[in-house]
Amino acid sequence: MPRFVRFLGNDGTPTWGEVHSADDDSGATGALLRSVPPERDPNYFSRLMDAFAAGGTGPTFHVEPGMILPPVSQPSMILAIGFNYGDHLEEINALNEAEGKALVPHPTEPTVFAKFPGSVIGHDDAIVIPHMAPNKVDYEAELAVVIGRAAKNVQPERALEHVAFYTCGHDVSARDAQLEAPNNQWLRGKSFDSFCPLGPFAVTGIDPGSLDIRLILNGNAMQSSNTRNLIFSVPFLISYLSHNTTLLPGTVIMTGTPGGVGHSMNPPVYLQPGDVVEVDIAEIGRLRNVVADDSYAGAVPKSWFAGRAEPADDAGAYGVSDGSQTYDDSAAYDAAQEEQEQ
Repeated sequence: MPRFVRFLGNDGTPTWGEVHSADDDSGATGALLRSVPPERDPNYFSRLMDAFAAGGTGPTFHVEPGMILPPVSQPSMILAIGFNYGDHLEEINALNEAEGKALVPHPTEPTVFAKFPGSVIGHDDAIVIPHMAPNKVDYEAELAVVIGRAAKNVQPERALEHVAFYTCGHDVSARDAQLEAPNNQWLRGKSFDSFCPLGPFAVTGIDPGSLDIRLILNGNAMQSSNTRNLIFSVPFLISYLSHNTTLLPGTVIMTGTPGGVGHSMNPPVYLQPGDVVEVDIAEIGRLRNVVADDSYAGAVPKSWFAGRAEPADDAGAYGVSDGSQTYDDSAAYDAAQEEQEQ
């Protein structure tokens, strides 16, 4: 079970090493990889797979958590799967039934959505509560699969040949932006900056279908399952997705979350500034992030907020707030700013 870590080297540039030992804080000691390709190399991921196969044969290193970088910093795509654990589907439908909403049927094909690549952060980076959707930020522990060689129309039995490595993933989700007014958008609700922590380690040579997975919030286990409970397995997902679109090297596949999400709790549990949230996956490691408040205090159209402010009374109005006062439109806001400057 080789484990690798991407971190800032002594010269300030990213490098890789093979982890020989790691502490509970994800500090790691090991040997550097000698043949790390430049990150702008068009064949970066396939060459990185070759470097992983060669193993760490360079000088020893020791890395502290603050030096650890996400194992993939600029994904080609982030594809994610919804409703892929039976217990998660059950808790969603229990909530839907209580609220008089339609039930989600047992899936016959994967439910696919995306996250923006700019949402990626690493181990010990801060998950920032977005000022535009601050009230219902939820956690979702997931196994993340990173593609190393392009996959197009592959069969499940050959799918794992295209995997560069596995890592811990966290599909942070603003439920108000995702599920409520004004526009109920999964892409937006799951793609705010910092909403895709990945890390701390990249692991090869493991069975992705038998890994214990947990979400730990402030020391309490909120989610606990095993990837054997996935409705659609990792090989099936890679094959299915590759028949929809070419999976380019650097594509991240978030494979779904088990039951126990905060939105389905009674009462609901949402992330708050100061929380410590960890995704723990057997044979990979423990991804830890602290939750922080968004200190932004600029002007934002109030109708864009999900869960904080009511939409403008007039559906066509463009309400603009400077944090202390709301103006009817952007022209009124600009005029008020000019008056203050005088």
